[in-house]
Amino acid sequence: MEGLPDSAWIFAGSVIAALIVLFSGWLQQKISRASTVSGYRQKWIQDIRKAFSEYMNELEKLSDLASANSESGHSFGARSTVLEDTRPVRKARNYLRLYTNPGEQEHLDLLEEAKSLESYLTDTARKDLKLNEYERRRDELTKAFQDILKEEWDRVKMGELWWRIRRCWRRITSHSSRRSQARAA
Repeated sequence: MEGLPDSAWIFAGSVIAALIVLFSGWLQQKISRASTVSGYRQKWIQDIRKAFSEYMNELEKLSDLASANSESGHSFGARSTVLEDTRPVRKARNYLRLYTNPGEQEHLDLLEEAKSLESYLTDTARKDLKLNEYERRRDELTKAFQDILKEEWDRVKMGELWWRIRRCWRRITSHSSRRSQARAA
């Protein structure tokens, strides 16, 4: 049996070398893009952390104003200056909203809980306003925010593909465990 001519080996080697160059270029592009996205995501995490901190500071001021309401039977919202007094917290929440993703339920839930907490402070009569209830809800809001940040850091560390696979797996397993709990009840 006779071997392939030298020109066939040269051609095969050239094709393999071209494929390696194409693959390494594609791989380098993917690595570069992932690095760029990771950098932007880290910047976003820092920015949203700052926006949330500013929101929480304004929320604390609103809490102070609500608890200082001189008429125990009235809510903070009964005051004629309520719009002016609540403007800073609304502004901070709107700024926070710009950093959130409307396509992710956790982000929507966070904003909804923030608005609900503001309403608790402004719409509850001072005699019914409970500091421990405000603090409990504030701490839940902070925990929800921290959970979002943790998920984003995991996304940076793991890379988008592995993060999506893990997230999908979590949804499948939590959905199936909820179904089995419902059947057991």
